[in-house]
Parts: sequence; C-alpha cells; structure tokens
Amino acid sequence: MISVILVTKGSRLVLLESCLKSLQKQTFQEFEIVLVYSIFPSSLSSFLSNKNLVALKEEGSTIAEARSLGVRHAKGDLVAFIDDDCEAPGNWLEQVYSTFVHHPMLCCLGGTTLTPPEESSKNPLTLVQGSFNGSFTQKACFDSAAVGKISTSNVAYKKNVFDKIGYFNERLKSGEDWDFNIRLVENGCALRFDPTIFVWHHSHGLKHAFVRSSEMGPFFLSWKTLRYAKHESIFASFYFTNLIFLILLAFLFISPIVFLFLLLFSLLGHFIFTAASTKILNRKIIYYPWILSLTLVRVIGFYFGLFRWVVQLATF
Repeated sequence: MISVILVTKGSRLVLLESCLKSLQKQTFQEFEIVLVYSIFPSSLSSFLSNKNLVALKEEGSTIAEARSLGVRHAKGDLVAFIDDDCEAPGNWLEQVYSTFVHHPMLCCLGGTTLTPPEESSKNPLTLVQGSFNGSFTQKACFDSAAVGKISTSNVAYKKNVFDKIGYFNERLKSGEDWDFNIRLVENGCALRFDPTIFVWHHSHGLKHAFVRSSEMGPFFLSWKTLRYAKHESIFASFYFTNLIFLILLAFLFISPIVFLFLLLFSLLGHFIFTAASTKILNRKIIYYPWILSLTLVRVIGFYFGLFRWVVQLATF
C-alpha cells in the first residue's frame, strides 16, 4: 500500500479540494491519504467519510514537522508526498508503484511539476515560472544529480528509509526535502528523478517566490549544501547568482562605471543563459523581464530572510 501524505494549512480551500478529488480518481487503488492540517475547513467534512483518509491535527511550527507526523502515522510501505496546490493525473500512483517494482533497490522516486496549460496561456509570470523551473527538470537523473530536482510536491520514499536515517529536519522552514535527499545519498540510498512522472502545480506569483526564498537561508548556508552544488545545477545557479549580486553590490560603491559595465555584461549573460536553458528561442523571449524580476525577487527575498534570521539569533 502507498500512503499519500498531504500537508495543508487549510487556507487554500479550492486548490485543496481539487487535490483531494484528483487523488480519488487514481487508477491505483491500494492507497490511503494522510491529511495533516492546521485548520480543517468544515466544507471538507464529506471527504472524511472516505475510509482511506486519515486526518491529523499538527501542532508544530514548520511544515517539516507536519510531514514527519504524517510519516509516523503512515501504514504503507511506500510514502508519497503531494502539495495542496497540486493535482495528480489519474495514473500518478500507478507510475510510482510500477517504478518501485521494476527498481527494487530504489529508495526515493521524484517527478516534476508542470504548470497547467490554461494558466500559462493567461499569465506571463506563470509561463516564466513553469519554463524556468522546467529547464532544470527535463532529463532523468540519479542520486547526487537528483537531490535538488526532487521535492515533496511530487515524491515517494520507501518508508523504511525514515527508520534508517531519521525524519525531516524540523528546524528548517524550507528546503527540508532537499536536505533529506542529501542525507539519503550520503547514506548510500538510491534516488531517481523521472520527469515523465508529473503533477500539475498551480503557481502563486512573486509573493510566494519571495516568501519561499526568505526561508531558505539556513539550508543554503549549510556547508553540506554548498558541497552538493557541484552535483546539482539548481544549487549551483543559486550560489552563482548570489556571487554576481554581491560583486555588483560591491562595485556600486567602488566604481559606478565598472558597476554599470558589469551590470550590462551580467544581464546579457543571464539573457543568453535563460534563452538557452529554457529553450525559449522564439517570440516568448519577450517575457525575459519577468524572468529577471523573478530572479531579483528571489535574491532579495533570500537576503531579507537572512537578515531576519540573524536578528532572531541575536535576540536569543
């Protein structure tokens, strides 16, 4: 049996309902849903009549704690995760199950998240977010090269790996899935990322990107994460982008002329990299300002969160 763990704050009701309905339509039926919630909307009470759904009230302060709670109560040999702003196609669990059957040594199987086509066609920012993220997740990869591509929006683990290496790092507000994947690799567990196993993910704009980046400080400041940048392109791009940002900031005060030259050179390099990596070599490249805005929001969000984190440490 597969235990599908779904963590929700209960604030995205429409999306949560869509997620639960998509799970009810799975072709693979040997599964349970472990719903871990902060606030349970009364309108979802009808879902509780499903004998395969278990609802748990979480008391922790991080999503990692909520996910660990779900794992502890899971009955399945496989534990799958999906976010409350995602929808699973009907064959999602069937693909997960068959992959583990064909690869019995596998400990972790992750898939990609795709933006629904109707959302991409209506919102340039949504198209940008989907295209840019997708540029890192177009090919299957294994172990060290997969740690940053596998997230808890679409992943399945053998439950016994939690007995082997422990649960998610409950001190992390974000990045706990990547941290866990690194620990798997360090303990000799086999990981697989398969882009053909996907779920639909509804994007949330610049505010969501800012908040998520502001919570990533403790993860990216870890020496362990930095070491894995040579294996994982998502990690490497983060460190490289921040290095360029700090160099530009330094030259802004040292020499405005050099700063302007470096800024133009960096923008040109970023433009070429974006066009090549996202394969947007057509009229959609006019959305580049949105990509640049998204990058800046993530960088600013990271330093805002870093400043807040340092202040919190200083007050203790």
